[in-house]
Amino acid sequence: MRFLLSPSLAVRVALLFAVSTVAWPVSASAQQQRDQGRAATKAEYDGWRQYMSNCARCHGDDGVGGVMAPDLRKFVAADTVNQSSFHSTVNEGRIAKGMPQFKSVLHGGQIDAIYAYLRARAAGELPAGRPRQH
Repeated sequence: MRFLLSPSLAVRVALLFAVSTVAWPVSASAQQQRDQGRAATKAEYDGWRQYMSNCARCHGDDGVGGVMAPDLRKFVAADTVNQSSFHSTVNEGRIAKGMPQFKSVLHGGQIDAIYAYLRARAAGELPAGRPRQH
């Protein structure tokens, strides 16, 4: 049998095919997840923007938790953290746990927006990823 492709090229083509067939359902699933849920309110969308700029590096994208900080959706969903305690924690930080203060970085409206975004994520109203805008 004679190869139309060199063996190394044949391996590359086979790998490309394997990756594309595995990746397609994942991207289709991600698209379905983005299509679910409602569009974000202006406050929730602004909250997502602030969250991604100020919180995501520690708390993970979409509020799901990270290596350094917990999943904020769980605290908001369980009402362990209400809007008032969220403000206080963000402003004053949790220095002993490694969370810095944000009182000189974020104003009250920005913190309210982040909280609105996390409430919507915790309730399952907004899917992961960049929210759709109204």
